[in-house]
Amino acid sequence: MTSWKAALGLGAACAGCCAIPLLGIAGGLAATGSALLACADELLPLAAALLAIALAVATVWWWRRRQASRRAACACVNTCSTNATHVSN
Repeated sequence: MTSWKAALGLGAACAGCCAIPLLGIAGGLAATGSALLACADELLPLAAALLAIALAVATVWWWRRRQASRRAACACVNTCSTNATHVSN
């Protein structure tokens, strides 16, 4: 038996074994989504709050990454000091 046939057989066995639980999970998520859609007007404030939190976290992440790249671009000897001296070329 060649190695690709063994890998194909192992993949088929894995897919057959894992398909039932994955289909159950997908069905559960679909049922949850349809239940949430049925009462969407009640969950709108919660969704707006979660969206605002996610937007705030993304903004803070972006801002810190931008500041870090600015500090890395500076050719300062002491970047943590308030009176940094620049290196002259």
